[in-house]
Amino acid sequence: MIITCPRCATRYLLEAGVVRPPGRQVRCARCQHTWFQESGAELPKPIPVPVEEQAPAGPVTDKSRMLPPPPGSIPQPVPRFEIPPPPPLTPGPYGDRQRARSRSLAGVMLVLAIVTGLVALVLFMPNTVAQMWPQSASLYEALGMAVNTRGFKIIATHTQELDATGPVISIKGQIINETERELAVPKVRLAVRDNSGREIYHWTVLADQQRLGPKEQGTFSARRESPPSDAADLEVRFAREGE
Repeated sequence: MIITCPRCATRYLLEAGVVRPPGRQVRCARCQHTWFQESGAELPKPIPVPVEEQAPAGPVTDKSRMLPPPPGSIPQPVPRFEIPPPPPLTPGPYGDRQRARSRSLAGVMLVLAIVTGLVALVLFMPNTVAQMWPQSASLYEALGMAVNTRGFKIIATHTQELDATGPVISIKGQIINETERELAVPKVRLAVRDNSGREIYHWTVLADQQRLGPKEQGTFSARRESPPSDAADLEVRFAREGE
């Protein structure tokens, strides 16, 4: 049986029984074209052969069975498609400007991210900033924002009493650690002021606890016997260094 490649017109001589009804896929050994070859009507019934001598199950590609092309046929070249490699990146003025612009943009974005983070920290965590940088307390005061540089909060009450010696000012209060770490409790400063806000007398007392853990509360108390006659107000705060 002779079959012909429909692409390059190469002819093959096949033994009987290689292409059995209704046909099979074959492939040209020259141009690798694959097509379905129908079995010829004149083919005799195939003779069984041992397993090792049976025809291969895949396409027929035996070059030894190739026949010369018929006279007048024009062999068709096998089309080849190649993807050209990308052109190499060559440095130039445009490429340098592009890289410089990209680096500048990345630097600007980094600076903006840092500035945004600092502004958010200053505005939304004033106590944390003031505790890490006590000098910023004056800036917050100028902006009308109360800050806690010590990490503690004082809640105090005072009453005036009379005992055998005369009038007595009694002060009781709580000290609250508002941070997430253990802190040493500073001294408490008490000051008596007159109607004009002028300080008349002050003294310091120690809290009942020397240290407070995270979110822990402590207490303090004080008494002032025979306060000045013009005393009108009492200020309670933590003592600064040297007071």
